[in-house]
Amino acid sequence: MIKYKKAQHELVGFVLIVLIVSVIGVVFLSITLGNKEITRKTSIEISHLLEASMYYTSECAINYIPQYRSIQDLIKECYKDKSGDSRECLGGNDVCKSLKDNLKDILDRGLVISEESVNKAYKVDIYFTSDDSIENKEEILSLENGKFANCSSIVGGSHLIPVSSFGFGKIETELLVCRG
Repeated sequence: MIKYKKAQHELVGFVLIVLIVSVIGVVFLSITLGNKEITRKTSIEISHLLEASMYYTSECAINYIPQYRSIQDLIKECYKDKSGDSRECLGGNDVCKSLKDNLKDILDRGLVISEESVNKAYKVDIYFTSDDSIENKEEILSLENGKFANCSSIVGGSHLIPVSSFGFGKIETELLVCRG
């Protein structure tokens, strides 16, 4: 009778240990699966679109016609404009406005943003970072279309423009696309 009660206590202890480990496992599993954080991935397709758009010839000529500037040149000119050296296109448009209009047109045609489309939204950030201050980013232009909501993934790409005429640093263009 004593051996039987001892075996019964050991069996109850074993069941309690299995039950506690199971509860801890279920809690851990629910926390892990319940955390659906959207990861940001680099996309070759988005990087190529951004790279190609940098060499697109805009409708802005600064010195004389037919010296129309590329998007990359307009980014540099817009940065100069923000630092005090104001420049305009020969047609009278502001360089930064021309940059914004041309870049928006390229991305709207290249990405097709809508609720029914795969691409739900995009966001472009263009900023200057000096070599001596990585933390300090000076915004040149920010542009977006659509809403970053209900994204199943966020893909993106970036393009660097090394500059030395404004002090040593780089201009970085970053494009993020919300896909649903």
